[in-house]
Amino acid sequence: MNSSTRLLLAQISFDLPFYFIFLFAFSSVGLAYLMYRKVHEIAKPKQAFLFTLRSISFFLLFLVLANLTVDIVKAYTKKRDIFVLLDDSKSMSLYDGTVRRSQVERNLLQSERFQDLSKGFDIVPVIFGGEVLKLNSLDSLKFDQPLTNVESALVEASRLGTNAQPAFAVLLTDGNYNSGGNPVDIARSLSFPVFSVGVGDSIQPKDVVAKQMITAPSAYAGKKSVVRAIISAFGFGDKSAAVQLLEDGKVVDSKEVTLTNEGNIEVAFSYTPKIAGTHGLIVRVPPLKGEFDQRNNSVSASVEVMKGKYSVLLIAGEPASDVAFLRRNIESVDEFDLKVLIQKDENNFYAPVGRENASKDVNEILSQKYDALLLYDFPGPQSEGTLHQIQSILNSTPYVYFAGKNFSPEQLSHIPRIPFVVRSFDPELPGGEFQVGVSTISPGQSSAGLLPLFALLNENCDLIPPLYYQRMECTPANGAVSLAVPVLNGVRLTSPVFLVSEMGRSAAFLAYGFWRIQLMNSISGLRSDFLRDLVATLVRNLINSGRQKVLTVDTDKKSYDPSETINFNSILVDQTGSPVNDAVIDVNIRKEPTKNFVNDVQLSRNGDGSYTGNVGGLGEGRYSYYARAKSSAGFMGADSGTIVVESLNKEFIQTSMNARLLNQISFVTGGQFLTPQEFIDGRLTIKPEWTEPLTLKTENKFELLSSLPVLAAVFVLLGAEWVMRKIWGLP
Repeated sequence: MNSSTRLLLAQISFDLPFYFIFLFAFSSVGLAYLMYRKVHEIAKPKQAFLFTLRSISFFLLFLVLANLTVDIVKAYTKKRDIFVLLDDSKSMSLYDGTVRRSQVERNLLQSERFQDLSKGFDIVPVIFGGEVLKLNSLDSLKFDQPLTNVESALVEASRLGTNAQPAFAVLLTDGNYNSGGNPVDIARSLSFPVFSVGVGDSIQPKDVVAKQMITAPSAYAGKKSVVRAIISAFGFGDKSAAVQLLEDGKVVDSKEVTLTNEGNIEVAFSYTPKIAGTHGLIVRVPPLKGEFDQRNNSVSASVEVMKGKYSVLLIAGEPASDVAFLRRNIESVDEFDLKVLIQKDENNFYAPVGRENASKDVNEILSQKYDALLLYDFPGPQSEGTLHQIQSILNSTPYVYFAGKNFSPEQLSHIPRIPFVVRSFDPELPGGEFQVGVSTISPGQSSAGLLPLFALLNENCDLIPPLYYQRMECTPANGAVSLAVPVLNGVRLTSPVFLVSEMGRSAAFLAYGFWRIQLMNSISGLRSDFLRDLVATLVRNLINSGRQKVLTVDTDKKSYDPSETINFNSILVDQTGSPVNDAVIDVNIRKEPTKNFVNDVQLSRNGDGSYTGNVGGLGEGRYSYYARAKSSAGFMGADSGTIVVESLNKEFIQTSMNARLLNQISFVTGGQFLTPQEFIDGRLTIKPEWTEPLTLKTENKFELLSSLPVLAAVFVLLGAEWVMRKIWGLP
């Protein structure tokens, strides 16, 4: 109990009738008397002492064996609580004239008015900003939290007040919340009034504010996009200003704008990122003479720039309808940049469409780097020379092989990582080819990465029209997974029709006649974009397969304010996907672009392959981090990433005190809105019933049989008696 608590009543009751307690006591004394009445070897005082120990021991033992339940009830009074909610955010560092808001708040806390309140109430301070903290002393107020969440402060007051029955709450803030929901909504549910003390000037000062930056939902390296900014100006008339867009500290675009006396201006910038990764963007207005505060002249955001379009090369063994359909579907996917080569003869390809110099243009295409290859009916029996030209690309690039009429097992033996093995093939057999349907085979849990591809195929396979399939027998290669088999006259064949090797980053579709899928979808009911989605999903899977990291290290955000702590979260698994819990993970942090060392963090083990750690105190800038995991067996894996630290400036977008909001909070709770001086002058209306102390009651029930202190007392008393008997020479 604290100093304001006064005990009124302490009452003990039992679940047995009183005469049972008396009977236990009488029996204990009687048994002890019978045991000690003929003991004359020691003096009477010693005999009385042992007799007392034995009586008490027996009495407690009787109570324990009877499993007596004891009910202790305490009633006491205490002063009512007052919750004092203190704004600890950066906006409290603003000046109104020559007076700083943070100093106004400190003066209020140290005023005689608060000292008077503490005589009749218990003061419970709560610090809030972006998060709620406990106030240990006035030194705990730093006024550096980058956000203001008034809602969280009221939620904490509601939680504390559930059982405390507070008299009221005092909210000290400028009312400019920029995190969480509208505090008025939670205020309506409070069971006690809130007295809002507005800190700051409610008149908008002369100022320029960069309020908001709007970026495209996705950005690609080398692709132009538009970044928009909202600028607010107050009291500058028709003055012009040069507004700049910066990427990682460098100006990439600038616009001249004309400010207004009061209102918003939208500025559009051209932004073309050059490299993929996380980049910090800043929209900045140069400082103007007479501004209230220059910290709100910029607004920042981080943007994740993705690699430009995936580069895909389609190589066909001959001009065919399937090639045209494949080409059309791949080109309809925005993220793919497709080039096409079609074999002309054994050693040459046709010139690309729109080009004349075949040799030069083909060499230019083959000299480029590709993210994926599509091989349609290539290589065939007459592809030895052209296969030699693309061999270096095949060795390092994921690919999809599409079978066709010129299927050649001999030439396929020269393709690395082919996902199937041909057991028998005889093109001279009557008929030459089947017409087959498609039936799926689940890849199982061991190939979780293939499940989206399997789901797409499984959902639509019954609607796929009959395709052509060569008369052959084949099996999946080592590491490859069969996702579908051909169906001939209602019978599922054992040879696969669709295979994927994630480790080999290759796939094969052994049926052909895709033009049927496109032309017959209106009859079969198959959706028109099925082929496009199937090929696109397959290509993405191959490009990204084999990239599953053993070590993954991420931060909880991509962009931080300098005052915020950067939290690292990591998952470490072995090659089988099982979590590793005994490794050491070090995160090395360096500042871009100099690569100067900044900090090194060793992550802590949390179990289940999870590791966490944090670092603070990084100044504004762009940072890269490199994480390495090592176990007793040596190096396990690595990961890297980018962090952008930039001043969020959200605290300085609204610089005037939000009197309207504070009035609403007080009104819906039955409190008052006061200025700091009105609060000091005692304008806060305190109802007489608030000063009346609370009468509270606590009840504690426990069974003696399960009470360790009581059992311990029994054994201690019996043990003490035995020791004293031995000391005094009794048996």
